[in-house]
Amino acid sequence: MRFYPTILAACLLVLCGCGTVPVSQEKDVLVGKINRADLSERWLTSHEQAPIDPPFVEMIRQAQEGVDVVVFIGTWCSDSRREVPRFLRIADEVGMDQTRYTLYALDRMKSSPEGMEKTYVVDRVPTFIFLREGKEIGRIVESPRTTLEGDILTILVAANS
Repeated sequence: MRFYPTILAACLLVLCGCGTVPVSQEKDVLVGKINRADLSERWLTSHEQAPIDPPFVEMIRQAQEGVDVVVFIGTWCSDSRREVPRFLRIADEVGMDQTRYTLYALDRMKSSPEGMEKTYVVDRVPTFIFLREGKEIGRIVESPRTTLEGDILTILVAANS
């Protein structure tokens, strides 16, 4: 019976510690305008392994002319870790110049120092916004409806119609 308070105190200490996020995980959170080089090796490895549907590559290549993409990501977000490497692989495969897309990393509150998320009304990540002559022609929010390359092609074809 005398060890009961000690055991209870130890259990409470352990339980209280479970709700905290280790500081080491927070250091990977990027915020603001970034480029591919800013992404960790884990992201780049994921990019190389990202599956894409080859028949869509040529169609996207033909339809992408004059299109810019603004990509809002959360380096802390599992959806971003899944979809952004796939987007980068698609961009590479279709020959999209890196100047045609811009990456903005948002913090966990989905904000950045530049406030670009307010300009583009972004409240979920990842968000891929497709622009032609500075005007939005479509967006993909969080996850694609079909596949990322299928949704990209749908946006590009609809904008060319």
